[in-house]
Amino acid sequence: MKKMGIFILLFFCISMGFLGCKQQEKPIEQIEEIKEVEEVSSAAEKKETFLNQKIASMTIEQKVGQLFFCAFRRDSNNVPITMWNETIENMMQQYPIGGVVLFGENIDTAEQTKQLIADFQSHTEIPLFIGIDEEGGRVSRLHASGNLEVVKVPAAQKIGDTKDTNVAYDMASEIGKELYFLGFNVDFAPVADVNTNPNNTVIGDRAFASDPIEAGEMVVAFIHGLHANQISACVKHFPGHGDTTEDSHKGMAVAKRTLEEMEQTEWLPFKKAMEQGVEFVMAGHITTPNATTDDFPASLSYEMLTEQLRNHLNFQGIIITDALDMGAVTQYEDASFMAIKAGADMALMPFELEKSYNNLCNAVKEGEISEQELDKKVKRILSLKYDKGYFENVTN
Repeated sequence: MKKMGIFILLFFCISMGFLGCKQQEKPIEQIEEIKEVEEVSSAAEKKETFLNQKIASMTIEQKVGQLFFCAFRRDSNNVPITMWNETIENMMQQYPIGGVVLFGENIDTAEQTKQLIADFQSHTEIPLFIGIDEEGGRVSRLHASGNLEVVKVPAAQKIGDTKDTNVAYDMASEIGKELYFLGFNVDFAPVADVNTNPNNTVIGDRAFASDPIEAGEMVVAFIHGLHANQISACVKHFPGHGDTTEDSHKGMAVAKRTLEEMEQTEWLPFKKAMEQGVEFVMAGHITTPNATTDDFPASLSYEMLTEQLRNHLNFQGIIITDALDMGAVTQYEDASFMAIKAGADMALMPFELEKSYNNLCNAVKEGEISEQELDKKVKRILSLKYDKGYFENVTN
């Protein structure tokens, strides 16, 4: 009997040990998940190290340069610029800008466009955003010369009328393929405005729909179509240009809705875009007297850019202004400076680059804008460039 008890105890111990070993073994799926988490963690650490080291190595002047997204449309003789020239080279050496936007004047043939973009990229230490307004419909820079064989994409309203998000995806994918082939990496599209005012001539058929939910679904599909072809998207024109009657290219445009009304209508497509990881939000030159108290266009308003877009809506990407050579903002002494101070990360097409650049450099050196805040803006810009692989072939 005593021997039997010892045998049972020994069997019990062996069994428990075996079960313990079995419990410690991890399923293959769990091991793979752990590896994936470790790889993601390692990649995130590598990115963070790269960005911190890169920013630490930059001068204030180099950091400020990244905040500008410039256009070189015509030379001093009003001749369209289609080739790299000494004037551009000197300007880019003096102002190490973060991005270049091309217009119809810059685009002739496919080979010419590819060469011009390649020249821009080869003359800068930090790779550039190369942007374009390619929405489809009446806003198409690629069709300007007539010498490019590109697909003609219908206006957003016609796409929206199909009620089929696959159409929006396919049209954006066609645009994305063409842009990527030519060397572009940013499309200032899609329009996320809701076409709620039939008297609005500047937006009109550039918007997908008059219903915010339908517009949002089309905006998301369009973004996915661009992303599938390695093109970053930029939704515009926050906080919503659809309910205005004025053209901000020519003068002040006014949206009379309250913040609550905007959040329930105009902001729905923008929110959907942010949820899908849209890289840029373009702030329009739209004054909102019933939503903000500072009387500035949204593109220059701290209340709209920082309090609402950055903090309330929690947008983590790059806030860029609409073109700052437009009539709605050229009245201000330095709209670029005002926009950056209000919360924008990038100033598109500054009215006076030299003045704005120097004002921002001095503001940082004098503490009016902290270098910590400047670093945050630069980090958002370089973070996207890193994520898109722009630095992979850079040897500097």
